[in-house]
Amino acid sequence: MKILFITKDFIIEPLGIMYVAGALKKSGHQTDIVKAGIENVEEKVKSFAPDIIAYSLTTGQHGYFLDLNKKLKSQFKFLALFGGSHPTFFTEIINDEGVDVICIGEGEEAFVELADKLAKGEDFSTIPNLWVKKDGAVIKNDVRSLGDIDPLAFPDRDLIYRKYSKSLNNPIKNFLGGRGCPFNCPYCFNHSLKTIYQGKGQYVRFRSVDNLLQEMLEVKNKYPMKMAYFQDDTFGTKDDWLSEFSEKYSEIIGLPFHCHARINLINERLVRLLKKAGCSGVTFAIETADDRLRNQILERNMSKEQIVKAAKLVKKAGLKLRIFNMLGLPEGSLKDDLETLKLNILCQPDLGWASIYQPYPRTKLGDLCIEKGIYDGDIDAISETFFEESVLDIKDKARINNLQKLFCLTVSFPILFPLVKILINLPPNALFGKVYARWKEKLNRRIYNI
Repeated sequence: MKILFITKDFIIEPLGIMYVAGALKKSGHQTDIVKAGIENVEEKVKSFAPDIIAYSLTTGQHGYFLDLNKKLKSQFKFLALFGGSHPTFFTEIINDEGVDVICIGEGEEAFVELADKLAKGEDFSTIPNLWVKKDGAVIKNDVRSLGDIDPLAFPDRDLIYRKYSKSLNNPIKNFLGGRGCPFNCPYCFNHSLKTIYQGKGQYVRFRSVDNLLQEMLEVKNKYPMKMAYFQDDTFGTKDDWLSEFSEKYSEIIGLPFHCHARINLINERLVRLLKKAGCSGVTFAIETADDRLRNQILERNMSKEQIVKAAKLVKKAGLKLRIFNMLGLPEGSLKDDLETLKLNILCQPDLGWASIYQPYPRTKLGDLCIEKGIYDGDIDAISETFFEESVLDIKDKARINNLQKLFCLTVSFPILFPLVKILINLPPNALFGKVYARWKEKLNRRIYNI
C-alpha cells in the first residue's frame, strides 16, 4: 500500500507521523509526505497515487484539512484517514463529508492493520482504535490495550529528512523517552485521553534507557546532530530510570540535551542527575503568579516558594532555564498577568515567554469557560496556535493580547516594565508581533547554543 501523509509546515519533526510511518515501513508499505500550503498537494497526489491519505491534525487545523480533503476527493480516489488529537476528542468529525476513517489515540498498530487488510482486500471495519464508515453507518471500535513501547519501530526520519533539508540540517533532533503524562492539568487533553484508555493498561509508560539510546545513537551516526530535545511533557519523573539514564547517556551519546520538568519535582537530586547526564537546559511552566488561579483553577499544586527555589536550583547548576506562562486565563485579570510577568523577572530565566490561553472544549477548563458564558464552545473559532489572541469574552482582552507579545522582551529587560504597562494600551499591531517572534527566536538560539 502507498500512504501519503499531508501536514502543514513544521519546524519540529512531527514525531507522531514519523512513528506511524516507521511502523508502516517495517511492514513493507510505502510512505511519503507533503506540506500543504508549501508544496503542490494536488500534483503530489497525482504523481504518488496513494491508496490512503492520512491527516494528523490538532484542534484549530480541522477546518483547513476537511476542506482540502473534499477538494482532493473530488479529483482522486483514495481512503481518507484522520488522526491526531482532534479526531481523538472530536470523534464526530467522522460524519464530515469525505472522511472515511478516524484513528483514536495511538495509531501505529491500527494503521498497519488497516494497510495490511486493505492490501489483501479484507474487511477493515473492526480494527481497534478506528471508527470506520461502512454501508451508511459508522462502526465505532474501542481502543486497544496499551502495551510496552520498546517493540515499536523507531520514527522514520528518512520520511522527513530526504525531502526537507532544513529539518535534516537542524542540529537539534527530537526524541520521546516515554508516553503519557502523570498529571491532570485541566487545560490539557491528557486527562481526557486517560479516560479513553481507562482499564486499558498503564497510561504512563517509559522506554527502556537502552532502547532510547539505541535510537539516539542511530540518529547521531546517520544525521547532523549536535543536540537532543526531549518532547516528553515531563522528563525524568521515574527516579530509577533517570538514574540509569544519567549513567549511560553521557557515555553513549555525549551531546547536550534540553528537557521539560515539573516544578514541584525539581530538587537537588533531579538537577544533579540531569547535569551528570549532560543536560544543558530545562523548561518548566509557571503558568500564572496568582496562587488561586495556579492551584485551584489550573490544579498545578505548587507554591511561589517552590517556583523560585526550582529556578534557583536550575540556574545554580549552570543550566539554561526557559519558563512557560499562560495569559488571559478564565477568572484571571490583566493585573494577574502583570504579576506573572513580575514573577518571571524574579526567577531570571534565560527565556520567559507566554502563550494565550485557548479554551479547548472537552477539557475540564474549556468546559468551565462554556459554563461561565465566556466562551460559546465554537471550535472553529480556536486558532491553530496559542500565540495570537484570546477567544474568551473577558475584560482587557486587547491589552492581554498585547502583553503576550511584549512579555519575553520585558523578562529580559525588566527596566521596560513601566513602559510596557503603557504600550499595552495601544491598539494591537504587527510591530508587537514582530518583536515577540524575533526576540523569542534569538533567545531560543541562545538556550540551544546554536
